[in-house]
This record gives sequence, structure tokens and C-alpha cells, in this order.
Amino acid sequence: MEEILLNLSNNIPNMKLAIHHREESFSTRWISYCEREGIEYLLVDCFDTDIISKLLKHQVTHLMWHFNHASSRDLQVFPYVFNSVKNLNIKTYPNFETRWHFDDKIAQKYLLESIGAPLVKSTVFYNQAKARLYVDSARYPIVAKLRRGAGAANVELLNNRKEANEYIKKMFTSGRNPISGNLENLDQKLRIAKRIKNPIILLQKISKYLVKNRRERNITNLEIGYVYFQEFLSMNDFDTRIIVIGDIAFGIRRFNRKDDFRASGSGKLDFNASAIDTNMVSIAFDVSQKLKAQCLAYDFVYKDRQPQIIEVCFGFSMLAYDACEGYWDKDLNFIKGPFNPQDFMIREFIGNRNKEIPFN
Repeated sequence: MEEILLNLSNNIPNMKLAIHHREESFSTRWISYCEREGIEYLLVDCFDTDIISKLLKHQVTHLMWHFNHASSRDLQVFPYVFNSVKNLNIKTYPNFETRWHFDDKIAQKYLLESIGAPLVKSTVFYNQAKARLYVDSARYPIVAKLRRGAGAANVELLNNRKEANEYIKKMFTSGRNPISGNLENLDQKLRIAKRIKNPIILLQKISKYLVKNRRERNITNLEIGYVYFQEFLSMNDFDTRIIVIGDIAFGIRRFNRKDDFRASGSGKLDFNASAIDTNMVSIAFDVSQKLKAQCLAYDFVYKDRQPQIIEVCFGFSMLAYDACEGYWDKDLNFIKGPFNPQDFMIREFIGNRNKEIPFN
């Protein structure tokens, strides 16, 4: 994609913004914000071999990219580009503190432990013998996860030592592909398909998905040589997703799938803000501040009535949160009404904080 410079009025002095655009990603709203506010921006393709020279050529000072956890290409390339442009004094969104652990639950384990965050008890082994010793005396069931995956993909409940040892053997021999097969998470895929009423569009999307899924499974490295376990916390019929962007937080509750312990990807969403535990909001603000993160989504459950973090992530579904009733500020005051999370992202990033944030 050729870089496209859009010249608009009312630019912020000494700032030149570049955006890597992907359809149906945060960049759609970032671009809308720039056009609405008259901010000059440059569309770039971070996969271009000469991306560095292009950023230099246009004297870019700020670079934004909403990378996709389901894209092996994104996961491979974003560290190359973003870590390198630091030498050009280019600010990035997400910044290093927000992105380095992206789609890596093991990295998140170490990170959250380092600041004393209330993380669900998590254990990782890189040695098969030690893993087998652990499951010999484990309290079942236990939750097994791959490093990668969202929407509860690659998450299993191991009910006994036999299942645990079979899981360990596979992870230390043949490994597992983190990209789900066509029939995995079928309930979630069927739910999404039912929303598409036009049969022609549905067939087009199915065809596109099958091609993309096969390509991803072929090029993605296997997850092998480790096991990652989390304590199973019963009596949780839902989890709570709290997203912190700068000085605001918002959230939803996600109820478990039928006859399943997993809530992520269930589609059973509750937007009632009064039902959300503000202790979780407070914890999320505190963790984001300690990590110096620009934007993180936290998944919470309870242990003995105390909030525990399951995992964190920079990215989230853009449209799913449009139905939120409002957001909290850092003092836990709730501001009721529709809002645009992606506008908050770009406003904080480029220092345009005095602008009102309308909802698109």
C-alpha cells in the first residue's frame, strides 16, 4: 500500500501522525477522529520493507497500529517495526509497556507477578518431568492454556491426572497449533454466522474465513515445550472485563457458555454498569498505572470473594463495547452516556486532551 498523506487543517504543532490501517480495527475510528478534528495523518503499511525510510521521509513523530492477535504476520512484524522506531524518537501506540506481552499469557504471568497484582495462581513448566510431578499432586480440575489465543480458544479444563499427563505429553512431543481448526469453538462461529441474514454475504465470509484459517494454521509455529496451568476457580458464572484507557475505565460482564466454565467468547454480555464490582475497576487502574500501559483489558473472576486477574490484553472487539452505559474516571466517578473508546486512545496519545469526545 502506497503511503497516503491527508492534508487537513488545525494540525497539532510539531506532530506528524502515521496510522497503519486494517479494516474493522481501531484504525477505522482513529482515522475518523483525525478527519473530524482536522488532524493531518499519514496512512502507512508497516509490512513494507522500506517502512523505516518512509517514516523518516515524512518526519513522522507518532505511529499507531492495532495489531491482530489472530494474525501470525502481525505478531511477527510489530516488534521489528515498533522496537526499531524508538531510535527515530517516534512515539508508538501501543507503547512498549502495553505491547511486549501481547497475546502471551506466560509473559503476562511474570509481568503481573512482578508488581504484585492479584493474578489467579498460575504455573508454568519448561521441563516435562517437573510438570508430571506437579500434576501428580495437583488439585483438580486445573485449567490448561496455550500462550496464544483469545475468545477462550486454546483453554481446556483437565479433570484428573490422566488428562493432565496426556496434555503434558502432547505439549512436549507433537505440540499444538494455536490457530483453531474449522470445527473448534463451533458454538461461537455459529452464533456469529446467525447474525448475517444475507446468504450470499454469509457464503462469502465463510469462504474467506476458511482460506484465511488454513493459511494461518500453515504458517503459525506450533506451541511446544512448555505447559501453562491456572487454578480453576469454581462458583464463577461470569467474568468481568475491565478496560482501562488512560484516565478512563469501562467494562462488561460476560456469562459462561452453556455447560462450560469459559465466559470469553460466549456472546452472553451484560452491560449493566451498576452490577460491576468497582474494586475491579480500582485494581485495573492501579495495575495500568504501575505498568505505564496506555490501554489494557483485564479479565477478572473471584476467589473467596476477592477479584483475581485471569489475563490482560491490549486489543478487544471494537463494536462490542458500544453498548456500555458509560465509563469511570480515576476517582471512580461514573460518567453516564455513550462514548467512543478509540477517540480516547488517540486523544491521549497525541495530547489533544482538551477536545470533547463525541460518539460516532
